Amino acid sequence: MLTKFDEFTCHQVVSTFDHPDTSDRAWTEKLWCNIHDRKGELVLATGFGIYPNRNVMDGYGCVNIRNQKQYNMRISRVLRPKIDEISVGPLSYEVVEPYRKIRIVMEENKYGFAYDLEFMGTMDPGEEEPQFGRSRGRLYMNTCRYAQLGRARGRVTVDGKKYDIDEANYYAQRDHSWGIRMGTGAAEQGVQAPDHEKFTAMMINWLTAQFNDWGLYCYLIEKNDGTVQYLSGSVVDRLGGNKAPVPIIAVDHHYEYHPGTQRMKAGNVVFTCKDGRKIEVSMRELTTMYLRGGAYVGYKGFRHGTWMGEYWEDGETWDIGNESVANDVHGLDDTVVEVLCGGETGYGIIENMIFAPFDKYGFKQWGFKPA
Repeated sequence: MLTKFDEFTCHQVVSTFDHPDTSDRAWTEKLWCNIHDRKGELVLATGFGIYPNRNVMDGYGCVNIRNQKQYNMRISRVLRPKIDEISVGPLSYEVVEPYRKIRIVMEENKYGFAYDLEFMGTMDPGEEEPQFGRSRGRLYMNTCRYAQLGRARGRVTVDGKKYDIDEANYYAQRDHSWGIRMGTGAAEQGVQAPDHEKFTAMMINWLTAQFNDWGLYCYLIEKNDGTVQYLSGSVVDRLGGNKAPVPIIAVDHHYEYHPGTQRMKAGNVVFTCKDGRKIEVSMRELTTMYLRGGAYVGYKGFRHGTWMGEYWEDGETWDIGNESVANDVHGLDDTVVEVLCGGETGYGIIENMIFAPFDKYGFKQWGFKPA
């Protein structure tokens, strides 16, 4: 089947772009974007998943207002024949200018929020090291990803109230990943379960920080004994500058959590760079986006990549100002942080998941339950 992408001279296999080179049902391409202000009044997360070997495209949009109310919508559709349209129901994504301008639109819907936004790339995109994993003879992870920092502009409407999004006050980060990904769709039947080792005794931490003229992103998987299982990240320059990204080669972290929970509150981190620099930052929470509203780690029985029919949607509003509700919907969170580094103030997010035990922070059991 020909798509619009086949007009471009970028083929890498003897086939068309309507399917990947493997028939593995876990093949996934994901787009994610987070936008937030500098005060903790609004944070928005939105994204897509494309699963060509499951014939599914899904997406989500979530808006958190002042860490009191979070509005969620999850959407899924049959992928073909509209395989070259990144849109699901009211949600759409358009690459206007690669690495410089992305347009993301959520049209009016019954869940009470809408947006028309542009991600404006300000920093060089950073390419992460590929992730690879095999268990019991079976490949369960083989992905690559890039991340980019930027600003945002446009408008968001929530329950009839309009928020003007301007580049001076709204920061943004996005990523794009593709490959074979674990936890995609419903579990395969008739095979040994799980097909990858259960996650225990580790912390998964992904974070960003953006200052006026530079930024950084870092992905760390650390085992309970302090062993680094995976580390990839870079210090990046402004887009169009003449400085190449500088790899981060070590991370020393000291985080604080809300009492009795595994929800992030603050932290101090020292990044060691390949060029010998040590960058020390302190972070404090401004607000939090609970990505379970977009079905990360699953919600109400739905997991990314699951076949839901020709078209499906679901959503709700959470009273996350209630501590018990916040604890209940905690899973994979985007904790929006103010970041101090020397005399500079920047902004970013931390995604932190603890798969207990993790003795450094006193965690003996998981702080969330996957759906």
